[in-house]
Amino acid sequence: MQATKSQALFVNFLGNSPKWYKYAILAFLVINPLLFFYVNPFVAGWVLVVEFIFTLAMALKCYPLQPGGLLAIQAVIIGMTSPSQVLHEIEANLEVLLLLVFMVAGIYFMKQLLLFVFTKMITKVRSKIIVSLMFCTASAFLSAFLDALTVIAVIIAVAVGFYSIYHKVASGKSFSDNNGHDHTSESSGQLNDEELESFRAFLRNLLMHSGIGTALGGVCTMVG
Repeated sequence: MQATKSQALFVNFLGNSPKWYKYAILAFLVINPLLFFYVNPFVAGWVLVVEFIFTLAMALKCYPLQPGGLLAIQAVIIGMTSPSQVLHEIEANLEVLLLLVFMVAGIYFMKQLLLFVFTKMITKVRSKIIVSLMFCTASAFLSAFLDALTVIAVIIAVAVGFYSIYHKVASGKSFSDNNGHDHTSESSGQLNDEELESFRAFLRNLLMHSGIGTALGGVCTMVG
């Protein structure tokens, strides 16, 4: 069946992003004017900040320049700020803006490399202390030059991937089994509860060290 113009526009909106992400951005664009005109401009401003943080945190789902740019343009159109004020802020913070533009773009296109690097750290290093230290150091270094939210998002993706594989195999299924598997289920008798909880604690430890590393790297730089 031939797609209508509206369907074609929605498919091309924000590229290959998931549908739920597209709906979320559209909801933001609808909610912002309502909050600004009918609730409170102060509340609308803070909601806009949260929405910007959301677009950065979801950088692995969609390059944040597109949704962030839409939100910024809408803020100017509805009167949250003026074009002259935008120009003034750009002139005052041009260095930081250029760093953000190029570094966020860099890490977006480097995400497969980052997934490979963090995965190799887990599979090749046998010492838990050294792995934690490497994750903390790598997160701090990357966050000092790249976007911290995207770095932690990549590490979370690595942790979720490892946990999903472990849970699938521990549940008695073959790794090559393509049938759907719920890795949140705990009903399988083949799962060793003690080992499963130990593995969860190991992944939580890595995430905590990575979070500390991104914080340390972020606060020490102009971008952070």
